[in-house]
Amino acid sequence: MNNERHCENYFVHEGFSQPELAAGHSETTEQSRFIAGQFGNILDSLPFYVLLVDSHHNIQFANQAFRTTYKVTLADIEGVYCPAFVHGTSHYAGCPVERAIKGECSEMVHFSEEYQRWLLTTAYPTGAKTLEGLDLYFHTARDVTEDKQAEVALAASENRYRRLFEEIQDVIFLMSADGLLQDLNPAGLELLQLRQSDIGRTNLFADLRLTHCDWDAFVDALKTRGRVVDHEMSFVRADGRTVVVSINASMEQDEAGNGGAIRGVMRDLTRNRELEELSTIDGLTTLYNRGFFQSFLVNRVRNLRPGHEADLSVLFVDIDDFKAYNDAFGHQEGDYVLKRVAEAIKAAIRAEDIPTRYGGEEFTIILTCDAATAFDIAERLRLTVRDMCSVFADKRIQRGITVSVGLATLGVDAETAETLVNVADCRMYEAKKCGKNQVYTGPVSTTCSETPHTTR
Repeated sequence: MNNERHCENYFVHEGFSQPELAAGHSETTEQSRFIAGQFGNILDSLPFYVLLVDSHHNIQFANQAFRTTYKVTLADIEGVYCPAFVHGTSHYAGCPVERAIKGECSEMVHFSEEYQRWLLTTAYPTGAKTLEGLDLYFHTARDVTEDKQAEVALAASENRYRRLFEEIQDVIFLMSADGLLQDLNPAGLELLQLRQSDIGRTNLFADLRLTHCDWDAFVDALKTRGRVVDHEMSFVRADGRTVVVSINASMEQDEAGNGGAIRGVMRDLTRNRELEELSTIDGLTTLYNRGFFQSFLVNRVRNLRPGHEADLSVLFVDIDDFKAYNDAFGHQEGDYVLKRVAEAIKAAIRAEDIPTRYGGEEFTIILTCDAATAFDIAERLRLTVRDMCSVFADKRIQRGITVSVGLATLGVDAETAETLVNVADCRMYEAKKCGKNQVYTGPVSTTCSETPHTTR
């Protein structure tokens, strides 16, 4: 061999390559024997297979891991044809050494039927030659079954989560602390009416016309507590529809405590809200129904601040002689009167008042004000019904419509929500006894001789 030739991969300039020495050649110096022995020890200490194979695919060396598995010595396998010994075939398709000889990338992962394990095999030139002048190649095989199983499990997990991400009906999103959307599943694209190309360009806060949302409070809660639960907000989509959503989200924070990415789930509550509204609204008059009235009044009484009980009043309203109107002109015309009275009630009261169709021709209104203001509102309501439901104001109405109103104030006339309604109801009947078309706030009795707040 040419002693001036540059050798790589642990080879020395002693006339023979270390692989040659490791393979058992005897023409060596003491120094080269020592180096070859050390090199062989290194290869033997490796837990995976290491072969030195020449360009004719003959084995020149095999490390301890290989020799132990195949129960051979170096003398048994020196010069043996590798594919025949290892694979029992004259040619092994995809042989890493063959690919390395051709200058191709030889690393590959394959499943060994013989071992029922995944193996990572590779081959690459050593830069040395045998005594016969054949190029020598490293050929290694590593058991990567656990890595492969972990990789397969990770891929399966990623696929499951990707399918969940893509198929779940809730909106899954990732956005920056200032609201820029960074990822959004198909359900989110549909709900927000966005395209895939809009991700990375659309700001949830700035671009989606949010309503009923305190964005600063939302972000502050994320920064201080790290998460928000059931935070409701609504926005107007491009098609003009208002969508109500509930958000559960968490925020990543850096070591300095600065807010980072926001990850969360957004649930569409629009249909629920629509159903809730339908369940609390009277279909004929579009006022609230009796169930909503009772629930709202109980909660309002429960949550009043101490000392403010007298700031809550209830009006109980009944259309005068409505049964006779129905009998005379029919239920269709009676329903029309009910709708017109409801319109008059809405026109007379304030935005914060709660009007209800209590049942039949009876209506109730919850007022957050003192008794004097409540009486003024009740009187305005009575006059508005009289004016809007007259034969002069509405040609369809067959005769003038009036109402009788009973008024009761919490802390003055009653201490509970139930008794408040009962007192207002009884006073409405007293108004009827006293001649109808009036607001009554006096005592409940068989006569109305002492009714200082009665109006005709």
